[in-house]
Amino acid sequence: MIIVMLGRKRYIRRVHNKSQMKNSIPAIIIILIFLSFLPMSEGTQGDRSFNITSLIIKFDKTNAEFTVNYHLATIPKMYILLMGGKSIEPQIREYFPNLDYDIVRIDQEKAIILVKKISRFDANLIYYLHDSFRFGATINRMIIYIPGDERATEYIGLNATPNKFYRQ
Repeated sequence: MIIVMLGRKRYIRRVHNKSQMKNSIPAIIIILIFLSFLPMSEGTQGDRSFNITSLIIKFDKTNAEFTVNYHLATIPKMYILLMGGKSIEPQIREYFPNLDYDIVRIDQEKAIILVKKISRFDANLIYYLHDSFRFGATINRMIIYIPGDERATEYIGLNATPNKFYRQ
């Protein structure tokens, strides 16, 4: 009777191990598929994974809409695809540290930000005045749209916005 019981326990252990193996097979397949999308190497060592390629500013009364176009390395892109863009918010805050803004949308290539009170209204002049503010780093390309102007103004390699005035 004891021999039969020991034999049965060994059989149960073997069945139990097979079920664990069956559960881990889909996880292994998913990991292999995910790794097959990644290239063997990404850039050079020390390369930043978040670089702003351009910034588009559209003024609207005292507020402005910023469209931040950026380049991400492959691994952060995959992370955003799977988990969402919350992980980029700290890097965006580094570029715009002293602004009051709400992030409207973040995806793999751009973020749309609504900046509050970036300009002030002067009732005597009946103009909106935008005073320059510094970024946390240099922006390679900045395009500014002012209400009433048909053409945008483009700037290269600035670390601050230029002073502007405009009517709504």
